[in-house]
Amino acid sequence: MQHLPQLSLTVSSQKTPVSPVAKKRLNLLRKLETQIEAAEAELRDEEFLEDIRKWVRGEDGERKQITEQRAVRKWWWQHHTGAWMLTLRDGAKELPLLEDKNSIEVGEITNLVEVLQTVRSAVLAGELDDALQQMVKTKPKKPAGKPKG
Repeated sequence: MQHLPQLSLTVSSQKTPVSPVAKKRLNLLRKLETQIEAAEAELRDEEFLEDIRKWVRGEDGERKQITEQRAVRKWWWQHHTGAWMLTLRDGAKELPLLEDKNSIEVGEITNLVEVLQTVRSAVLAGELDDALQQMVKTKPKKPAGKPKG
């Protein structure tokens, strides 16, 4: 056994449950990567399209998976003062950064990629976990079966 000791072995499984905050963090990191790619394309004055996969039924009635491209919804915009702003999103909702603040002032558009990378580092470090915790909805559990009455 010369090869096995070289590996980093752990006690982990795919079936180990992941906390809702960790799921939100991973999803935010994926979306940040897409936003970074879109921002880099914006600086090169190119259009950035992301690939999405979806299932459709063909004329023969058989389901098949196709890949389409769609434009990325940008998280940045230009404020009426001329400064560029950035808002983090979880779906259609804005991610609260502090108690009363939900946007980041980027300044010039050339700073956008650097700011997005800083935000990604903050998410990796767990600095936005409190904001992600606020986004996690706790739904009351409904009893199984039909209601009596």
